[in-house]
Amino acid sequence: MERIDRKEAIKRTALLMGGVVFAPSILGVLKGCTPSTDIWRPSLFNAKQAAIVTALSETIIPAGETPGATDAGVPGFIESMVKDIYTEEQRELFLEGLASFNEVCEVETGKSFDRLTSEEMFEFASIKNVEAIESEPLEGPQFFLLFKELTMIGFFTSEPGATQVLRYEDIPGIYQACIPLEEVGRTWAT
Repeated sequence: MERIDRKEAIKRTALLMGGVVFAPSILGVLKGCTPSTDIWRPSLFNAKQAAIVTALSETIIPAGETPGATDAGVPGFIESMVKDIYTEEQRELFLEGLASFNEVCEVETGKSFDRLTSEEMFEFASIKNVEAIESEPLEGPQFFLLFKELTMIGFFTSEPGATQVLRYEDIPGIYQACIPLEEVGRTWAT
């Protein structure tokens, strides 16, 4: 039986999904862009952008019984993807989307996203998620969904995401199809 590495698995998954995953996200992971739990010092994002990226990623994957996005180094991962993998045009669109997201938040709530309470962040992000899902078929890729994708890719390719949230075994055992999730516990990382 052929054993494939992570990069090959991601390539095959993207093909099966019909390229649903945003191409630069896949490219970044294939180039080895992975989250780090080292202290993040923003180099592309200014302090406000970094605060919003941190708050939004932690809203999408909050810490609880398992690590959250910040614990897994997702904000730094997002910045490195935008800075090192995105084209100049994609980078500008991301930064414009981030600014627009926060401007809408300020208009609708009276505060910057990073200044909202956790409950307010969750409520606002939930509304923007539904709006993005509804408008994407008509208007094309939406900032919120692209951000959510980056957050999830960053989190589940990080060590905490792959080992503490997903079930990880360096060399998995035999393949058994159609096992109830209750018997397995968590979804496998590999």
